Amino acid sequence: MIRMNKKILAIVILVIILVIVGVIFWSNSKNKNIQINIDELADKIVTSGAFEDELIKADSEMVIKDYGFTNDEIKELVSYQGSGATSEEIVIFQVNDKSNLNTVKEKINTRIDERKEAFASYLPKEVFKIENNVLKIQGNYVILCISNDAKKVSDVINNYIKE
Repeated sequence: MIRMNKKILAIVILVIILVIVGVIFWSNSKNKNIQINIDELADKIVTSGAFEDELIKADSEMVIKDYGFTNDEIKELVSYQGSGATSEEIVIFQVNDKSNLNTVKEKINTRIDERKEAFASYLPKEVFKIENNVLKIQGNYVILCISNDAKKVSDVINNYIKE
């Protein structure tokens, strides 16, 4: 009877391991094939009504420099920024290689910290927006948005990715 219980337990554990591996493989393969038209998504976010400021399309090379990215890390990028009277901005880009994601994420977090520090003394009410940013990674794409309404931005992004 004990031998039978050990066999059943071993089979149950094996099935659980196979299910976990299958779920991990399925979610990774689903995420790898994602294609985002970054200009289209940026336009949807800009027109969502989630911003207090009027956002203007920013020069990609300037954004790469501001964030400390290298041209080798970034395949394509689009960014919209506010007038400076707010901290609002959108940055959407595709990395060249998924192995760059951790480095890129560190650079984004450094930039976010710098912005918090700069706005803390300049316009303290903007720090809340910066702290409540939307940062999403989907496949090789990274989406950062600092807005007046993080929930609205998240909804726009999630709806776009489902399409």
